[in-house]
Amino acid sequence: MKSLEFFKPTLATTLAIVLAGLLSVGTAQAGYTVTLRQVGPDVVATGSGAIDLKGLTFSQSGSLSPAIKPFGNGQGLGSRFIYTGPTSSSVDFYSGGTGPRSFGEFPFVEHASSGSGNMVGAGTDRFERAYITVPKGYRSGSALSNSATYSGHTFATLHVTPGTYVWKWGTGANQNFTLQIEAPVTTNITNISTRALVQTGQNVMIGRFVVEGSGPKRVIIRAIGPELMHYGITNALDNPRLELHNGTGALIATNDDWQTTILGGIITSSQVSAIQNSGHVPTAASESAIIADLQPGNYMVIVRGVNNTTGVALVEVSDLSPGAVLKLGNISTRSFVQTGQNVMVGGFVVQGTGPKRVIIRAIGPELTQQGITNVLANPKLELYNRTGALIGSNDNWQTTILGGVITTNQVNDIQSSGHAPTAASESAVIANLQPGNYTAVVRGAGNTTGVARLEVYGLD
Repeated sequence: MKSLEFFKPTLATTLAIVLAGLLSVGTAQAGYTVTLRQVGPDVVATGSGAIDLKGLTFSQSGSLSPAIKPFGNGQGLGSRFIYTGPTSSSVDFYSGGTGPRSFGEFPFVEHASSGSGNMVGAGTDRFERAYITVPKGYRSGSALSNSATYSGHTFATLHVTPGTYVWKWGTGANQNFTLQIEAPVTTNITNISTRALVQTGQNVMIGRFVVEGSGPKRVIIRAIGPELMHYGITNALDNPRLELHNGTGALIATNDDWQTTILGGIITSSQVSAIQNSGHVPTAASESAIIADLQPGNYMVIVRGVNNTTGVALVEVSDLSPGAVLKLGNISTRSFVQTGQNVMVGGFVVQGTGPKRVIIRAIGPELTQQGITNVLANPKLELYNRTGALIGSNDNWQTTILGGVITTNQVNDIQSSGHAPTAASESAVIANLQPGNYTAVVRGAGNTTGVARLEVYGLD
């Protein structure tokens, strides 16, 4: 009979076992996590994980609905808590451990618009005693998940402070509840441009943009013509003239040839050196540029040819203070749309750390209300990414064209956006765009021509 051979671990094996044990201890604190983040116009809470009730003491049963109260104290402002899950849920309350004194600055309850999944929550009462809520009859260690939506809210209206907040009642696995309030994603539209055929009268190129925020924003505005010949444009506008108007329509700055500053309005000194140092100096002396520190408000840019000359030109608004709180938004350009290289081409940059939800429109018949007699009756819209790939298109906004970034019917979303076109033949696309460069092209269906307006509006 063979004798039994017992396993004798080597030193290396022993170290491996010890290391594995240490690693398992380090990952045993998963617990339950609720993440609060801004999603478009709403704040959404999502939670998942498990809770070990060991170390907690059952206190009572009750009913809860999804809600948040980020601040409280012992001077009459009571507890602070977050409850996530469906409305009118039966729960058990457990007390014990420690929790944060606050996770914001508002001492009143804000109820969620909706919720789903398992009702789970955490709070700290006015005596600084932590407590946890779980579904009634919850089996310790079972998996949980939930969500709640605070429609039409931001972190500011909920008065919560981004950060990580933890309730603990032990050191074992799942003996903690973590509230992660994510810092809001900052994404803006910057460096906007449109290329189109500039004619005379009501067929000059008109661009509009909005400066949002609470203080001045420094921008450079350019009217480019001859440089376009390097990109295959044979009928470039030889000598573009640039005008800047404020929200009342008053002319506040103008330029004809960037190397000669025209004083007046907001232009009080020579801008030649500032333009040379901006990183956006035009390549031709006949092209125009203005640097302006603009207060929040609406602005209009007009590009026309000197002595009523015509040709293809590019108007640009570039951000010279991207680190500022202010942002460019709600941009539009009106021009005469022809065919071939004379269609209207708009470019914009989404800049930041996350996606930007926008609606892009191609407007034609609506312009008759502004006295435009030769409108583009049926504008077609195309959206391209930085590689030149077509990622979205539309011809008649009431009929969604699926493909690229458009995966579902958009008619209801367009109607609810506040930017639904007034004519069925006009086009619109809603897109959630990652940071990067984008190009929108407007052309007439069936190679028709006329005056159209290209617009980009931020929806978040």
